[in-house]
Amino acid sequence: MIRELFPRTAYERESLIKGFVLFFVTVEVFLLVISVLLYRERVFELKSKLFLEMKNYSYTFEGEKFGVDLVSVGKGSRFYELFEGEEGLYILVPIPGTTEDALKILYPASSYRVEISEIKRESLYFFALSSLFSLLISFGFSLYAINPLRKALDMIEEVTKDILHDLNTPLMTIGVNLKMIRRKYDGDEVRRAELAVRQLQMLRDNLRPLERERVLAVRDIELGELVEKELTDLRYVYPEISVKAEIGSVEVRADETAVRRIVSNILDNAFRHTSGRWVRVVLTDRYLLVENPSPEIKDPQRLFERYFKTSQRGLGLGLSIVRRLCDELGWSVSVDYREGVFSIKVTFR
Repeated sequence: MIRELFPRTAYERESLIKGFVLFFVTVEVFLLVISVLLYRERVFELKSKLFLEMKNYSYTFEGEKFGVDLVSVGKGSRFYELFEGEEGLYILVPIPGTTEDALKILYPASSYRVEISEIKRESLYFFALSSLFSLLISFGFSLYAINPLRKALDMIEEVTKDILHDLNTPLMTIGVNLKMIRRKYDGDEVRRAELAVRQLQMLRDNLRPLERERVLAVRDIELGELVEKELTDLRYVYPEISVKAEIGSVEVRADETAVRRIVSNILDNAFRHTSGRWVRVVLTDRYLLVENPSPEIKDPQRLFERYFKTSQRGLGLGLSIVRRLCDELGWSVSVDYREGVFSIKVTFR
């Protein structure tokens, strides 16, 4: 029950952190202002209290809290007014019968500093205690604030599951019928229909939830043949796009399903989003590199975020799935945009 309150996705975590920081910082600024005002009020009350005590002391001279000294004064000296000097707080009291001398009632600086330190300590204690309370309130508020986002994501997940369920039957029916048609007629139209079904199947696979645990079936895979086959199909769908391929014979040990989805998503992304008429593919025993002309991308790293996209086409899932699958395989993937060319590179470890 408690675990369900905490964020489950990167979007929920981002929303929680931003909401927490915004609320907490705002409250902390108010608490700081209040603490400073309270500190000043306490200091003012202390000075007022000491002033009244020194004034009363000048009538009785009882106690050892204050010191008394005889000082020379001139015309215009202010009596019964609180002053602060290096020695401490003091007031001047007139002596009857003379205008040249006065009594100086002094509260020592050492004693005054002790009381000021106590006020500072209490003010800091108030600020720390209030900040702790603010921290808890801010975190609780942030958890509550992500509920609408969580409901929206849950709704998307439910709709996705319904779409997947509804896609399975017609895709299977179309696939079976295409195989039957191919036996009687093997033309370009059937080939294009089969490729369209494959793209729909890839879309269906991309929509499957990635959160569930999956057991990797690791085996040796001829990556060059897999890339060549995918390029052959895409050339058929996009005949106007020139392919610059430098593909060697590369064998990797990995999960075939995951590798197929990585290659398919990367190449399909390049063909669909190229702003020119070419795609370059380089495969070596260390990496797979795919390049294509592209409009300006200000923050290429955000392409790995789920549902993030730079155009109206697609769902913003392809590259986020590539990143997730590469992490599962222990590979690394990076993107770059330079001089009008977008590139994605998968490095085999």
